[in-house]
Amino acid sequence: MRNIIEKFRTFMYGRYGYDKLNFALVIAYLLINGIGTMLFRYTRIRLIVLAVALVFLGFALFRFLSKDTFKRQQEEMKFERILYSLRLNERIDSIKKRSKRRKLKIQYRKTHRFRTCPNCGENLRLSKKRGKRNITCPKCGHHFTTRIIF
Repeated sequence: MRNIIEKFRTFMYGRYGYDKLNFALVIAYLLINGIGTMLFRYTRIRLIVLAVALVFLGFALFRFLSKDTFKRQQEEMKFERILYSLRLNERIDSIKKRSKRRKLKIQYRKTHRFRTCPNCGENLRLSKKRGKRNITCPKCGHHFTTRIIF
């Protein structure tokens, strides 16, 4: 097993590898391929949709294995500028934050309760002790009162 990993490392040496644009291309491939197979009954249309999806996957593979790292970095910078202009980075970060919050809520559901700070929106983890609680947000220092019922 170690031999295979070393061979892969030596093969990938000097190649561009994986980045956000490759991730977006693979997601586009999965979405187009999945939607195409679900929505279209006719095989000709499915083949056209599959061909379009394979173009996305092929471009992602080309970028992954490319040795021209400067051009790939330029493509990544253009992609980042498009994300920034559409404000998608902020949306992606908020999605990551929400998913992390859900994971923590599931992990600590038996021992803690979660409240959000009314000032900055930070998620606060409080012990399950019942009653009124005076809380100071560690991020912004805002003081507020909340109740934990159960």
